[in-house]
Amino acid sequence: MTMSSFTSLTLSPTPLISFNIATPSRTLDAIIESRHFNIHIMSGDELGVQVADRFTRGNTDNVFDGLEYDTSKTDGASLLRGEGIMYALRCRLLPDEPTRGLLKVRDHVIVVGEVVEMMPGSCANQFGLSYADRKYRQIGSVILQD
Repeated sequence: MTMSSFTSLTLSPTPLISFNIATPSRTLDAIIESRHFNIHIMSGDELGVQVADRFTRGNTDNVFDGLEYDTSKTDGASLLRGEGIMYALRCRLLPDEPTRGLLKVRDHVIVVGEVVEMMPGSCANQFGLSYADRKYRQIGSVILQD
């Protein structure tokens, strides 16, 4: 699944992030089952676009074909490696009651996760991939100078 955005909720005492998933979703089912997931920050170039675009096609079975990835961690979440990946955030669902990191809102679920590890990828690009107006983008010019 490719997300157009995720949000940092807090850095202290532990980093928390959130994002939304439309339901039904096989990705959400996998997150609920394992209680773990990874968020990959793509590089703001053609390599990042190629990786991100593969995961926009919904529930295809061959999405990992030709990509470097690892599922050897005990949490079962696939970890992408190789070109186009700037960082990977290993996360687990927030265990706090009553929602345990999942909040149903109409036909979506808000997922709240705790970042347990941040791992650098294999690219040295300075900027992550952005998405706006239905297009992949790079960071642009400064709009307001100090």
